[in-house]
Formats: sequence, structure tokens, C-alpha cells
Amino acid sequence: MVSACLDAWRITREDRWAREMRRAFRWFLGENALRFSLYDPATGSCRDGLHADRPNENQGAESTLSFLLALTDMGIHDSEFRLVAASRAAVPAMERSPAAEA
Repeated sequence: MVSACLDAWRITREDRWAREMRRAFRWFLGENALRFSLYDPATGSCRDGLHADRPNENQGAESTLSFLLALTDMGIHDSEFRLVAASRAAVPAMERSPAAEA
């Protein structure tokens, strides 16, 4: 979900996709039906998911890699967002520059 939302944000630049991306990422951190963090910062691992009444005790490589990929996408979004914001701020300044008037 995090990656899909990042792709949607890249295409549309709509803030709602950035919000949805953050919401999907927070699922790993405890904003889920059980209010349980699947990510364990002490070990760096991630549980495999949730049962109806408890977290899954397994902490396989796939789950940990899914968390790490989602974390990486969050960082990529933050970097790209700053670049987009900086480029938007620079355009009006460039349009007013003497070089642009020549």
C-alpha cells in the first residue's frame, strides 16, 4: 500500500496520496485493528501480520523486508516532496530574474 500510494502521489502530486501513504505505514507501528505494533525496534524485525484476536508470532524475512521497503518509500517521498516544493518555490523567482527578461 505504501508503494502504491507513493506512485499515485508521484503521478498526481495530490496530498491525499501522501496522507494515505503515512496512514498505511502507521499500520506497521500500531494503528491497526489490534493497536499492536508489528515492527519491533529492539530487534529490527516485523511480525507477519494480525490474527483476529492477536498478532502473529512469526517474524519472517518477508515481513521485515516489507516493513523496510515501506520505510524506504517513506524516506523517498520525503526527499522528493522537498525537491518538488523547492522547485515550485524557485520558479517564480526565476521568472522575475533579469536573465528571464532578456
